[in-house]
Amino acid sequence: MTELSSGGRQVSIPRIPAHEAVVHGSSHVRALDGIRGVAILLVLIYHLGNSVGGEFGLPRIFRLAAFGWVGVDLFFVLSGFLITGILYDSKSHSHFFKNFYMRRALRIFPLYFSALIFLLLLRTAWPSLGLYGQASDGWLWVYLANVVIAVQGFGAFGLMDHFWSLAIEEQFYLMWPFVVYALDRRGAMRVALAMCLAAPLLRTMLAVTTDNSPAIYVLSPMRMDSLAMGALLSLAIRGPDAVDPGRLVRPALWTVVSATVVVAAIVLATRDLSAHSWAMETFGLSAVSMIGVSLIVLSLASPVKRFFEHGVLRWFGKYSYGLYVWHPILWMIIFHSNWARSLRGSNETEAMLISLAAAIGLLLVFVMGSWHLMESQFLKLKVRFQ
Repeated sequence: MTELSSGGRQVSIPRIPAHEAVVHGSSHVRALDGIRGVAILLVLIYHLGNSVGGEFGLPRIFRLAAFGWVGVDLFFVLSGFLITGILYDSKSHSHFFKNFYMRRALRIFPLYFSALIFLLLLRTAWPSLGLYGQASDGWLWVYLANVVIAVQGFGAFGLMDHFWSLAIEEQFYLMWPFVVYALDRRGAMRVALAMCLAAPLLRTMLAVTTDNSPAIYVLSPMRMDSLAMGALLSLAIRGPDAVDPGRLVRPALWTVVSATVVVAAIVLATRDLSAHSWAMETFGLSAVSMIGVSLIVLSLASPVKRFFEHGVLRWFGKYSYGLYVWHPILWMIIFHSNWARSLRGSNETEAMLISLAAAIGLLLVFVMGSWHLMESQFLKLKVRFQ
């Protein structure tokens, strides 16, 4: 029980288990912040490993970092889970669409468009940087980076290439609320299940008929299974005939084991840790998403949640959006610009350590600054749209 003060009286209210808090939207579930923290750490390790390994000739040491791309898939699954819960729980609200889109805009747009303004200023002040890519920045402003990359390939936006995943999420936000609003719970679950099945089939068809790996990886229809798996779980644990997350723990454990075996078998067979082998692009991505949705179950209704509730993971989870937006922009300049290379001395180890310190330090300055000076201020306005 928890005691709250109300008008001088002590009022006792029951504690709500973590999984019930998620279902009823009555509390903040710390373990989910931890999952978000794991996701961003994987992405940071991936890019840091690629930058340090590639720039300073240490590919073997940083080889395992190449598997950090799975962090993006974990973000997708978690986003599908949380967004669907918000949408389902607010279906009866008279301002359903207005509240949802305003709250999303307050969370996403300030940082996203600030980064684009920073890019505009950077282009103006430093036109010779050489890390911008050839595609028009206008596509970034309308969340179509993934479509352009599917046509032109990675590198189209240079240090802004990572915005492809933000484009996928935004495209999901534009479509999914209408599905949840228009259909009952079971109807929405059927749509989510169809998306889970359709995505690997679409990826396989494209892999068989073309050699366009970027399109397979970044187009929304190809990646909708990860978002839909999270959505399906969110709907399954809601409603009058909801499934108790505790009953899903054993299936989740088996899913983690079996999907991990599948992913490991793909890596061993292809000797490729990237997401771009044929097997990984087709059904491997679905296996990774199955691991992600199983981790959500375990974080809600098993002792595994204690791991995800660790303060360090939750700290990274809290600042994950800023970390994701800023790190490639800053790190490409620090590690891969001709300007940065010209400043390095002849001692490679010393240059690497200085570059690492600069990369981490500058990222923290940008992330903490953007959070405290801008993002948190906009988030205070979300209370107006409940």
